[in-house]
Amino acid sequence: MDIRRGIPDPGERAIRVFVSSTFRDMVEDRNELMSHAWPALRRLCRGRAVEFVEVDLRWGVTEEQTQRKETLRHCLAEIRRCRPYFIGLLGERYGWVPGPEAYTPALLEEEGWLGGKPAGRSVTELEILHGVLNDPDMAGRSFFYFRDPAYAQARGGDYLPGSAADAERQEKLKQRVKAVCQTKNIPLREGYQDQRDLASLVLADLTAAVEAEYPADRVPDAWEREDRDHEVYAKSRRTEFYVGREAYFDRLDSFVRDGEEGHGLSVLGASGGGKSALLANWAARWRQGHPDDFVFQHYTGSSPMSAGHLALMRRLMVAIIRWCADGGDPGPEEEKIPAQAEEVVKAFPGYLDRLAIRAKGKGVRAVIVLDALNQLEDRERGRLLAWLPHRLPGELRLVVSTLPGDTLDALTPRGWPALTVKPLTKKERVELIARYLKHFSQGLSGARARKIAAVPAASNPLYLKTLLDDLRVTGTHERLDGQIADYLRAADIPTLLTRILARYERDYERDRPGLVGEALGLLWSARRGLAEPELLELMRPDGQERLPAAMWSPLRYALEDGLVDRDGVLAFAHEHLRSAVEAAFVANQDKQDSFRRRLADYFEAQPTTARSCDELPWLLWKTGERDRLRACLLEVDRFLLIRERDRDELMGFWVWLGEERKMGKAYLESFLAWSREQDSQDTADAAHELASFLKKAALHAEAEPLFLRALAFYERNYGEGHPDVAASLNNLAELLQKTNRRAEAERLYRRALAIDEKNLGKDHPDVAVDLNNLAQLLKDTNRLVEAEPLMRRALAIDERSLGEDHPRVATDLNNLAGLLQEPHRLEEAEPLYRRALTIDERSYGKDHPEVATDLNNLAQLLQDTNRSAEAELLFHRALSINERSRGKNHPEVATNLNNLAALLYHTNRIQEAEPLMRRVIEIYQQFTRATGHLHPDLWDVVDNYGTVLEAMGESRKQVVATLRKLAPEFFKK
Repeated sequence: MDIRRGIPDPGERAIRVFVSSTFRDMVEDRNELMSHAWPALRRLCRGRAVEFVEVDLRWGVTEEQTQRKETLRHCLAEIRRCRPYFIGLLGERYGWVPGPEAYTPALLEEEGWLGGKPAGRSVTELEILHGVLNDPDMAGRSFFYFRDPAYAQARGGDYLPGSAADAERQEKLKQRVKAVCQTKNIPLREGYQDQRDLASLVLADLTAAVEAEYPADRVPDAWEREDRDHEVYAKSRRTEFYVGREAYFDRLDSFVRDGEEGHGLSVLGASGGGKSALLANWAARWRQGHPDDFVFQHYTGSSPMSAGHLALMRRLMVAIIRWCADGGDPGPEEEKIPAQAEEVVKAFPGYLDRLAIRAKGKGVRAVIVLDALNQLEDRERGRLLAWLPHRLPGELRLVVSTLPGDTLDALTPRGWPALTVKPLTKKERVELIARYLKHFSQGLSGARARKIAAVPAASNPLYLKTLLDDLRVTGTHERLDGQIADYLRAADIPTLLTRILARYERDYERDRPGLVGEALGLLWSARRGLAEPELLELMRPDGQERLPAAMWSPLRYALEDGLVDRDGVLAFAHEHLRSAVEAAFVANQDKQDSFRRRLADYFEAQPTTARSCDELPWLLWKTGERDRLRACLLEVDRFLLIRERDRDELMGFWVWLGEERKMGKAYLESFLAWSREQDSQDTADAAHELASFLKKAALHAEAEPLFLRALAFYERNYGEGHPDVAASLNNLAELLQKTNRRAEAERLYRRALAIDEKNLGKDHPDVAVDLNNLAQLLKDTNRLVEAEPLMRRALAIDERSLGEDHPRVATDLNNLAGLLQEPHRLEEAEPLYRRALTIDERSYGKDHPEVATDLNNLAQLLQDTNRSAEAELLFHRALSINERSRGKNHPEVATNLNNLAALLYHTNRIQEAEPLMRRVIEIYQQFTRATGHLHPDLWDVVDNYGTVLEAMGESRKQVVATLRKLAPEFFKK
């Protein structure tokens, strides 16, 4: 701020507003501004990349300053810092008149306009003189507000003048203010009724000032707006009160200059411990010292788009294109950035390669900072970081931060070095307290600061900021020690926040009792959080469409740093607030269920969208609403959206219902009622999606007619050589193969391969799928020599097209390893199995059905190479995953049971093997009865079971009798 001219420095983008008034009679007015006007203005300014600071000296003058007679000097200095922004509030009191001792030589030297010792003038009048009246031309953003005298008359006491002389002086001051306002066109609002009226006027006036000073004079594109949001967030962490450790900066500098090629750096530490602030301050410092470097920063939770890993990748791709364009038009190239998830993941490494090469060519560094990866949405397994290459190209430097959990678990195997942000020392705590309060022109005595710093919880910056922010809002000198003592009884951040939530209940529930608990309870109970329109509709008063925004907005603004906007959905920014809300408002199961049933009712009544289909089934599952969940899953439109979001979770809901083996018929009936015999693209696509889900669930009898219906539509409308026909042929062929109709399946596989090679070329990923499917069938029919080159060709295509760490590559590796295992080429097979397992664990997590397949395959090889103990552990782990994910009667579970039983048999644990084999036969029988076709492995299992029974001492005649009793329809005499 250029204080000589009294106008903002356009490069500074900061607003400091000084608030002048008397003290005792204006407490309610200042509190209202603090709780209702300032948070709203801070949010508005943040959206314009402007820092907003209100300077309220109600309790900001420390005891030390009072004892040094520096109160007046402190106030006048602050006015100078805040120019041209000044707010004057005048009621009927004239206010405190400092004695001669306040006019120290230092003050008189600094403020020559005082002209000696102007005895008899109140601090409020001196502030107004200094801020506006002495030089109105410097007060370009000043505002005055006169309260209606009736307000003081109704209250009496401290609201009235202390004497007739004070009343006269106050009136003269008001008249002088009015005259200057009229002459210099300074806004004056006379006769405001109460504190709420004042807050409304101040908010309107300062909003207009912000709009004029920092207009949205251009419409940036989506990526520029996103960049601005991240920079605004970073700037909010790059403050004068940040207490950093030079050792952390040195460590980051060293990593960027000399870090191991291909590796990133993980920044770790407690929630609220300062990781984001460290990265924001370091990135700015590095950029200042290396202006030609590519520096990209992404703060998860800083914008609606920031929590999606696909949006993060696309934003980084755009940044790379624009940096590499060197001022040229990047538009045409940006339009080529893919939108589909698989294509984005596939293209992303190539952009990183390009960045590394370009940076090396320019002789500069490329630095990428990704903060709070643990806060990424869990959709499409973004938190597992399979999208992030394990080895980075060239000298590209990547710095990430995360909390413990699945994201850190995914990072740990990469072996990256780590920087741990440690708790604040007591000295740093005291320094942070002083710096933070000085930022708002406030302070605490040394004794009070040391008292706060002494508690263990104060080692966390978030704890300190939370405590100090609330003291700023509510603290008064008379009650300050008591308030500090009360807050310090909170041993951790959630407990401290619980106390603050109680204060919110007092401040924000005048028009809507229960607002705080209701709003935060609903946010806590939802799966992802709630969009503001959803929340307002849920809390609508009787006879209204939604809760008036004016009732919600003050609380929303007060919660600003505690909430994060993820793609338009508000959620808690950290677990500390979530824990506090749980303790305060949803502490028992009945309250949780009540909120969640209310949410379920709401989303059930909404149009069927991806949003409602994300929340509704989860809410019904959490509340145990079995019938409603079943009905939800069976609605075809909902089914399609739920499956698109997470097909594994969809299956998990059916396993929880215990109906994973019964749902096929219900789905078929639901589909027929939904489609009404219509022959359209939508019904054909829906039939194909539903059939694919049922096939994956091994419900082949219900899946087959749906596949046939979709195939007939595609052939009839697109022609027999269309790629959609090939996809449908592939799925139907896989079903035929699973139901032991291999000759029919082979014809369809070969036909699909021919179609895709003709339409897509011989090196397309879809062709790799065709090759793999056909090769698997050839392997199952003992044509290994014919199968192997097809599998190797599929693997080469996928590695080249999708990257060596793609899940499809893991499938290729598994298939090829299985083929190599048949002729006992075990040394070749084992590294392929292990590589597939590594890829799938990184991509899906360690408890996914694909991982179970990898474990089962590797365990079989280990058994074949006499490593039974290691194999048994993997068999058990695979079985546990599949039972949880697919249900206990799925054919894949039978495969795990059969393999485990074989190991037990071969290690002479026959008594343990027998019940497992019996259970395998029961599952395969269910399959055969449901499909009308023998399971391909049924008779092999029966033979093995007979061998087990004989080993247990049964005669051949007894074995036959046992088998007949077990399944009389299959085992006839």
